[in-house]
Amino acid sequence: MVLKTHHCLTLSWLTQSSADHSMFVKEISDEFTVLLVYVDDIILTGTSLSKITKVKQFLDITFRIKDLGDLKYFLGLEVTCTSRGIHISQRKYALEILKESGFLDCKPAKTPITAKSTFKLTSPDGNLLPDITAYRQLVGKLIYLTSTRPDLTFAVQQLS
Repeated sequence: MVLKTHHCLTLSWLTQSSADHSMFVKEISDEFTVLLVYVDDIILTGTSLSKITKVKQFLDITFRIKDLGDLKYFLGLEVTCTSRGIHISQRKYALEILKESGFLDCKPAKTPITAKSTFKLTSPDGNLLPDITAYRQLVGKLIYLTSTRPDLTFAVQQLS
């Protein structure tokens, strides 16, 4: 599927980005079209509505796509477009993390961590955790969350 996608997109005169292999770009003069692929999800944008429409038609003929309209949610990112710009948040993703980890009803702290805090992978009774997989998964999710919440970066770095 990946090779077919790559082959079809390059046939449609899009060039694969060397910086991000899931991004395909077409630039002509002062116009551009950008397509981002993640598994079976696609984000398509550009400066020309007619060129975007042509790419959509090509993709529909090739892959039978479903157009979901303007971007609202992608990979845990909530996207809102306003006259002031594009706003990205991960509120829903953060709430999912809190719910999954059992911290949804915890009281917030003014500072999430102090600089002198130390951590060990132990259970409340002081024994080492028998399986650290859940902890590692939680830290991975928190690392992803820091893309829109840089205020959490120091605390997450300490946990990792």
